[in-house]
Amino acid sequence: MNPRRLFAALLFLATPVLAFGQGTPLTLGPLTVSVPVGWLSQTNATPVRLISPDSTPQQYFQVEFMPVEQTTQSVRERHSTIVGNLSGILRPGSVPQNGVTGKFIWTRLEIQLAGQTKTMVLYSAKSGSTYMAIGVEATNPDLFAKNSPAVEAMLRTAALSDASQPPASPAPASNSAGPQGGGGGLASLNDYVFAMPPGWTGTQYSDGLVLMSPAYATNERCVVTLWPMRQPGPNVMTDAANAFRDVYKTYQLTNMTVRGSQMPSSIVHGVSGQGWEYAMIRRGIAPPGSRESRLGFVFVAKLNNRLAVISGVARDPLVSSCMGELQYNFWPRFFYSLSFKGWPVTDQSGAMRNKISGVWTAATATAADQFTFAANGRYGGAAAAQQYNRINSSEVLQTTQAYFGNGAYTLNGNAITLKPDGRPAESGFIRVEEESQDDGRSWTEVLYLLRVSSVDGKDYELGYRKK
Repeated sequence: MNPRRLFAALLFLATPVLAFGQGTPLTLGPLTVSVPVGWLSQTNATPVRLISPDSTPQQYFQVEFMPVEQTTQSVRERHSTIVGNLSGILRPGSVPQNGVTGKFIWTRLEIQLAGQTKTMVLYSAKSGSTYMAIGVEATNPDLFAKNSPAVEAMLRTAALSDASQPPASPAPASNSAGPQGGGGGLASLNDYVFAMPPGWTGTQYSDGLVLMSPAYATNERCVVTLWPMRQPGPNVMTDAANAFRDVYKTYQLTNMTVRGSQMPSSIVHGVSGQGWEYAMIRRGIAPPGSRESRLGFVFVAKLNNRLAVISGVARDPLVSSCMGELQYNFWPRFFYSLSFKGWPVTDQSGAMRNKISGVWTAATATAADQFTFAANGRYGGAAAAQQYNRINSSEVLQTTQAYFGNGAYTLNGNAITLKPDGRPAESGFIRVEEESQDDGRSWTEVLYLLRVSSVDGKDYELGYRKK
């Protein structure tokens, strides 16, 4: 399903319009509703539409009944996927609202397209394996306020054969802690402990905890879902592949961005400073038949007899405001804050020192950085920055500034403290991962070092390759 077509523009002239009297039944697959009195209907269109009596081609309130889908996803999973795909067109500063009406769950959104703001509501329900989606669209708040009660009444009394019980009304999410959960199920969401990214909000549903970013200047919203714990398999890489397939089963893989460039993909494997093994898969995804590609990821952590699963969707890294390479990336801080109840944390400093021992180099177009870590707790550093200044129309002066340093370092989990000789100590976070960008055929060791800029106070993270 293409979410941008979920609420297609009203086509008064393209399709015959019929008026219904009060209580006229309309049956679509397993769903039967009573059409509000005086409303107009386009029954021979796809999707079927109901149009309020006070609508015009310019200002309208309409209801769209999307073609039914067969899916093994829960109603919440399918619903959250569609809402997540609409994140790129949300009005900046708006916050989605959620609720339950009859057998339907719903999310209300304010969207912005071509400079126009509209109100949209997605209603979702399931009958057996059949998923039903109903979209409401209003071009102004007055039309929405006037006509939405009729839609609520219609869906509250709708008949849906063999309907799944809708999830309970969403409750505000907690970023840590309630009572100790069991080995799986909804209670296991309490086993995740993390720091909520700045400005993000969380909503707990019956099958997961959904974190949503604020609307950034690019009108992007990123969606991250923490899933209930499940049973792990014998291999964490296989667990990650299976989880990715489960989460994005209704999507198609794509290697192109909406800008026509290559969509990056990668597989990551590592062990955290707390000792749990993890894997992460990033791939381009898109709804079937759509060019609206996104970067989807799944992260799994193996916790003895439990498997934690976290997924997320964002724009491609070159333009993303929440998982970006050039802008803010929430993931490193989120990862370093992540822990799990019931996990027996053990000292990993010795193993981590062995992992980081060696020479590591990072280089960009204008700067280079190098660290040499020794297993005895000492390090050496060297950095260089290049500046280019035009002398005249045909000459450019290249200046290279080099910096050298030596000192001691200490480790505590993923936290590192660098103590340069004769200078103040600097704190940061570190992790070593194996990374593959060719589906596991070859692997590269990467050391990531996160520090805070003394200039603007922002996080900056560099990835170093081993020489």
